[in-house]
Amino acid sequence: MKRRGALVGFVIALALGAAACGSGGTGEAVVSIKTLQAAASNSQAAESSRFTMDMTVKAAGEPVTITVDGVTAGDGKTGQLNVSMPVVGSIEERIVDGVIYMNLGSFPGASAELDGKQWVKLDLEQLKQQNGMFGDLADQAESNSPKQGLEYLQGLSGDVQNLGEESVGGQPATHYRASIDYAKVLDELPSASQETRDALAKLGTVPADVWIDGQDRVVKMHMTIDGGSFGAGAGTAEMTMELTDFGVPVDVQAPPEDQTVDFATLGGMNV
Repeated sequence: MKRRGALVGFVIALALGAAACGSGGTGEAVVSIKTLQAAASNSQAAESSRFTMDMTVKAAGEPVTITVDGVTAGDGKTGQLNVSMPVVGSIEERIVDGVIYMNLGSFPGASAELDGKQWVKLDLEQLKQQNGMFGDLADQAESNSPKQGLEYLQGLSGDVQNLGEESVGGQPATHYRASIDYAKVLDELPSASQETRDALAKLGTVPADVWIDGQDRVVKMHMTIDGGSFGAGAGTAEMTMELTDFGVPVDVQAPPEDQTVDFATLGGMNV
């Protein structure tokens, strides 16, 4: 049971770790921080949206990119997405009533570890009760959708630069640059684990780019973080997320029970 939990826990840690540049400014601030925050709130208020997210971690000169794409409800409790990463490949993920299901059937060796089944069920509320790695997994899982990235934008601060009109998803949008003060972000994440809060507190203030469409919604965000500032060693973590097709249907069903294994029964909670 320990070996089984360790293998599945490793795969899940990779998949859930996907977890929010441009040239110099060309103009004076023409909008306030509150305007950008209001646009983030408008995007959060949408019933649903499609999204893509790329996160590239550069360490020792070797970039590793994780990509996520899918559709999710505005509250983050329902969605369907694919997580792709080197070595592991592509993993389908479904979110139903806040419970995450991950299809690990194509992962080498997973079928034997899961007694021939395809899916692993992760109850975020159960994970949040755990200390250390598995408590962090719950926080990381929630960052795999636009919900938490948009919450981070409530920590925007400083001067706002208008970098001009650009195209996002084939539609016009205005590109702005400001900064995210992670001390302010913590006020928006009251349920985050202590480990996550400690890591965010170390980030300080980070430059961020935000694109807003003609309906005053955030449709793209980009940021680059120095890995050394949060104990990840040398290198950077760069994240870009785009939001499109607001208000699309999100009809997601849990996989069949006879093809699903509860993560808690794998010994993963005790690894």
